Amino acid sequence: MKNKRKQISKSIISLLTAVILLTGISLSTTASADYDVYPTSVTMAVKKKTVKKGTHFELYARVSPYNAEDDSLVWSIVKGKNIIRFEDYDRDGDEQEFVALKKGTAKVCCQIRGTNKKVYTTIVVKKASSKGTIKRIGPKTRTIAVGDDFDLEVRKSAGVLNKNLKWSIKNTSVVRFDDYDRYGDDVEFRAVSAGTTKITCKNKKTKKSVSFTIKVVNRNNRYYDD
Repeated sequence: MKNKRKQISKSIISLLTAVILLTGISLSTTASADYDVYPTSVTMAVKKKTVKKGTHFELYARVSPYNAEDDSLVWSIVKGKNIIRFEDYDRDGDEQEFVALKKGTAKVCCQIRGTNKKVYTTIVVKKASSKGTIKRIGPKTRTIAVGDDFDLEVRKSAGVLNKNLKWSIKNTSVVRFDDYDRYGDDVEFRAVSAGTTKITCKNKKTKKSVSFTIKVVNRNNRYYDD
């Protein structure tokens, strides 16, 4: 009777051991499936992209299946290495940053590491605009309360240098510069006293300019912009 009980106990222990081992294998397989999925295909978000000289831009790739490891992707410039370059030393992942160096055409490749599966994007770099245009950002007329700081900003075309954008104030008793900065596409000001004045940003190289009308009101006036 004792021997029979021992045999039953051994059978139960063996069964439990087998269940634990099988469960462990199953969990390991599942974890591996969740975290080590290798891509079977790759596509580019765009097949052709046009940028201007001097600009920074990004390219994106998509892998299949959707949960595949994007670290398995490697990027390279297969044509026009003097036209564009990588932003940094990173060459892996589903997105990459580049810099357009000069006018021309380049080709970028994204490949699944260790396979012949690859896709390409053609990059066309155009010459930067030499017109030197600047455009006003935001409304032309602003209402500011006395004592408040505010900034004005312009959008410049490619090739326009901040050192060539000079700002001026028509009536400095109403508004003054908040610091010593007088150049650039974004300058800060301070409302000094009630009144109206004009602030102008001028491109010294092309003589083109844009202006803002600034209305300064006393703080107890309810109609002013923050």
